[in-house]
Amino acid sequence: MTDNSELCGKRGYPRQKLQFDQQLEMVIPLVDVPEVSATPDGYLLRQFRPGEDDAKYNTLYGLAFESREIIPWIVANQINDGFFVVERIETGQLVASSIAQKKLPPKWVDGGSLGWLVTDPQHAGKGLGTLVVTAVNDRLHAEGFEKAYLSTDDFRLPAISIYLKQGWLPRIHADGMEARWRYVFALLGRGFSLDGAVVS
Repeated sequence: MTDNSELCGKRGYPRQKLQFDQQLEMVIPLVDVPEVSATPDGYLLRQFRPGEDDAKYNTLYGLAFESREIIPWIVANQINDGFFVVERIETGQLVASSIAQKKLPPKWVDGGSLGWLVTDPQHAGKGLGTLVVTAVNDRLHAEGFEKAYLSTDDFRLPAISIYLKQGWLPRIHADGMEARWRYVFALLGRGFSLDGAVVS
């Protein structure tokens, strides 16, 4: 694996320059989707509010993604009522989010898409990432999709760990993907098997 230069946010996870031309992909069958769990005390799971201060969203998304001015794009590409955020009630701060999106990219013709998972590490350990991922899965299932896709980067290990625990499967869709997934699984202390992946 080649070395990546870290781009560290003030409160965010270490971010790295893209190392590969193609992102990793995952897929999940949307059958027997778990119910959305109870929101921890002091937090509120809710939808994006049009007209709300964009700076709150840009601050949250800036913790994990280099582009902080992405809210108009996200709003335009969400499924109705698919922009989930978790708010810290006491402060009004946004501390987690993920999006149920339209069919992106076009090759994912038979499913919806989960995108833009981010959690504030100062609120780690409360299951907020799992909460928003489950909410997105449930929303995509309600929309009638039988499966969902996502793309991610090799270094987003906390997010990948959440996806795997929720039943998302690695997708082997290009040369070199199996080796990359094996490396990611090793970093997560997991054993990789093609039996637990989707080869397409």
